[in-house]
Amino acid sequence: MSELDLKVKGLTLGTHETPWDLQVLLYKGAASVKRNVVMQSINEGEFGDLIEDRIFLVVKLHEIVNSYLTRGLSQNTVKGHLQKIQFFYSWLDTNDQLSTEESIIPSFKAWTEHLLNRIKVNKDITQITAYKQASIIANLIAKALDLPGTRPGHSLMLTTRLKRPKKPTKVLSTKADKQNLVDTFEFGHTLTTICNHLDIKTVRGSLPIEVLLNENKLLTVAGNLIDPYLDVSTIKNSGAKKRAIIARQALAENTSLLETYKRSSILNLRIESELMIFIAQTGMNLSQAVALSKNNYRWQSDGEDYEVFRVYKGRRKGEAIFRCYKAYRDHLQAYLDWLDKTELSQSDERLFPMMSRGMIRAKTSRASIGTLRGFFKKHNLIFINPTQLRNTRINWLLRQTNDLNLTAEQMGHTTEVLLKDYLRPHHQRASSEIIEFHNLIDPAQLTPGPGLCVDSHQPKQVVDFPENAPKPDCISPEGCLFCEKHRDVMSSEYCWKLASHLQLKRLETNLYKPSENNHIHPGNLVMDRITSKLKAISDGSEIRNIWVEDAQNSIRSGKYHPAWDGYIRLLEVMV
Repeated sequence: MSELDLKVKGLTLGTHETPWDLQVLLYKGAASVKRNVVMQSINEGEFGDLIEDRIFLVVKLHEIVNSYLTRGLSQNTVKGHLQKIQFFYSWLDTNDQLSTEESIIPSFKAWTEHLLNRIKVNKDITQITAYKQASIIANLIAKALDLPGTRPGHSLMLTTRLKRPKKPTKVLSTKADKQNLVDTFEFGHTLTTICNHLDIKTVRGSLPIEVLLNENKLLTVAGNLIDPYLDVSTIKNSGAKKRAIIARQALAENTSLLETYKRSSILNLRIESELMIFIAQTGMNLSQAVALSKNNYRWQSDGEDYEVFRVYKGRRKGEAIFRCYKAYRDHLQAYLDWLDKTELSQSDERLFPMMSRGMIRAKTSRASIGTLRGFFKKHNLIFINPTQLRNTRINWLLRQTNDLNLTAEQMGHTTEVLLKDYLRPHHQRASSEIIEFHNLIDPAQLTPGPGLCVDSHQPKQVVDFPENAPKPDCISPEGCLFCEKHRDVMSSEYCWKLASHLQLKRLETNLYKPSENNHIHPGNLVMDRITSKLKAISDGSEIRNIWVEDAQNSIRSGKYHPAWDGYIRLLEVMV
């Protein structure tokens, strides 16, 4: 069986990456060994003979992985699947579980129990992480065994006790979005400060590098120094002391930054900071941004923005690759000049050539911003990942333009994707939309009496209209209070106006001399109506109760609403 070829072909590899070979899954214990040394160990017989019962399933897994690559599935996704297969087989070997065609499903269920134990007992893995890992293996097993059903992998997962966790309901407070924007602006300020400070002179200068963020915060860029503020004079060993001094010295003029990797972390810090600023400015996702090549660019103004074109030799027109704000052009040009001065442009064609110690990563490798993330964590700064940056940009653009189609076009998405994956609730926007909605279906207008009317010149009596009460006619202020189209206004001014109206009706009824039939004066019905309205408002909340009390106190002190003040003064003279 030595001629069995189970290498995964089609994966783009870096200079220090080992090709994937599923042959390691045929030997017990081999999946637990590092891939760069395991094949030599297998050839030397350290793992004995291969287990023939495993061949069928491993060959099937090999075919499935190759089919993924043929279909154009992301190489990072395929590598992730291969890692999970290796972890799964490593666990099978460690726990003496069988991995034959007949036993793989029971073994898989036993593995999910192990994951549950890690979730609930060890607590070293989250439920969603465990579920995603198990789902990938379940789908691979289902395809390898050709299990029936439209979603055989999902059906296999349903036979285990490992379930997808429910998404927690996030309640956004009125301060949530404000806080998000504050954090984003602070993050952007920090990135810009780092980029502006790490010029070519500083990067080549003595270590450590100190970056003054604000009057209360000093950031330390240590490079490869373990203890940046070590007092060299306290080192007794002459050799160690000399090495410490050299490590902190500025680079000599004839020394290239690329000849040594001692300052690669400093270069990466600026490159990753520039990358995050670029994503915030252009809205491009991380994988697209890191794949960009450094080219000659042609800038074309488009209102408040620039469209940036890649220039091709011998062609006047180029390919538009991104759009950015005008203010970003000078910053990007300064970064491009910095790449030339560091000589990174000569050795790497990428726009964001992040360095690795002695290795060249594959172009399809998953982008990492670990240097920047670690730097922010070390200094207790808020870090905002690229997805959050894009999300904030999209929601901000949508609120500024109030145009879903325009925002989707700017961000390179369909409106459906924008609504499903990016749009977040926003209290101020929701409030304005609610007001617009009510204005559309309930267009309130000023009324002859206190409050508002939603259908002027179409009066309608309230249900249980009292006998002898003023009839609604869009003329009489009292008639408004008995109209279905009348609306109260929740404000202190409205309560004052009602209380003043009540005082006016009191004075009117005091002038009334009852007839022999003792008819109820309509003013009494109006007073009852106003009194009930004031009570309902007062019972609504503590603040509304204060409105009503203040209005009543104003009336007692002789301070009336301007709408009724003149009438009340005349009646007071008559009474």
